[in-house]
Amino acid sequence: MVINKISTSFENQYNKYLSQSGSLFLINKKNIAYNSSVISKKSNNAIICPVIKANAYGMGLLTIAKILIELGYKKMFLANISEGIEIRKKYKSIELYILNCGKPLNTKVLKKYNLTPVLNSIDEIKAFIKNNKNNNSCIIHIDTAMNRLGIPYSDLLNKENTENFNKLNIKFIMTHLACAEDKNNNLNLKQLNELKKCNKLLSKIVKKSIKSSICNSSGLWLGKKYSLNIVRPGAAFWGINPLVKKHNPLKEVFSLYAQITQIKKASKNTSIGYGQTLKLKKDSIIATISIGYSNGFSRLLSNKGSVYIRNKRLNILGRVSMDLTVIDISKFKYGDVKTGDVVEIFGPNRSLEKFAKENNTIPYEILCSMGKNIPKIIA
Repeated sequence: MVINKISTSFENQYNKYLSQSGSLFLINKKNIAYNSSVISKKSNNAIICPVIKANAYGMGLLTIAKILIELGYKKMFLANISEGIEIRKKYKSIELYILNCGKPLNTKVLKKYNLTPVLNSIDEIKAFIKNNKNNNSCIIHIDTAMNRLGIPYSDLLNKENTENFNKLNIKFIMTHLACAEDKNNNLNLKQLNELKKCNKLLSKIVKKSIKSSICNSSGLWLGKKYSLNIVRPGAAFWGINPLVKKHNPLKEVFSLYAQITQIKKASKNTSIGYGQTLKLKKDSIIATISIGYSNGFSRLLSNKGSVYIRNKRLNILGRVSMDLTVIDISKFKYGDVKTGDVVEIFGPNRSLEKFAKENNTIPYEILCSMGKNIPKIIA
């Protein structure tokens, strides 16, 4: 379902959710499927392992996992063991890869829930070997330039570590692109070559061929040579533009709405909200909507942000409060907009990407912060 405008039918269908929480995320399942088909074409026959870390970018692990499993995906990356346990309790057969297993490495829990760890250091490798009696598989994270997590090439050269690598059942090695959004950045090719060099050395150490993974969402658009054996898209499934300052080849998946809780006429010079940061320059019609900074609706939008009603852009008045925000609806005649009507935060009239720019941030942060306590409905 694609919503081209806020309609009465939309309000009736979702009114019960809006009336309970005041705001609502709409997840467009068809657009996820479309984006999945684009990802498949860009992957060049590599295995696709969706990344649904951070509670599936705030949209709900189980909700998003169910959609991806229905699309045929059987391997997924998660942020931590807790997320892995949540998925495993519901789905027994899919492969779950844990990006950051925490300290100390809890091999008992990994084994109990059949979770595959991504090992990010020599210390983690040693801990995994010590407590891994069943030769369970692992993934080795190589640091090729991100300087965040991962094992540097120099550690592979250390002869003391050779014996440790031979004790591992390595599923594949991976690294993380630092500048994949910028196709012309020389670091992309440098990281690819560094990973290939590590793969060659590790394959020699363990005396067998090892698979590799470097592609995140934006990496899929760097060219075929980056696909390697496994790709790890995340944001691409949600339609977040993988290209810098270029047309988005994907369809956006999420739209966000809030409900009007009160409408009133306000006279010229009336102050709005905390701190009297705004006084009306003319007689106005104002509305209070059920969304605020507790929902991730940033206070940075105070006195300068906007929302949409029936395709009209309406300004935010005063400071954004914890659960409420005041908007100017004077573009409508009094009575044309009613309490209970729906306000678009982002969706058909304004993309998530554009809304993020207006917040001086990125779409990832918007979804993660706003997705915490706003209900989600699949359309």
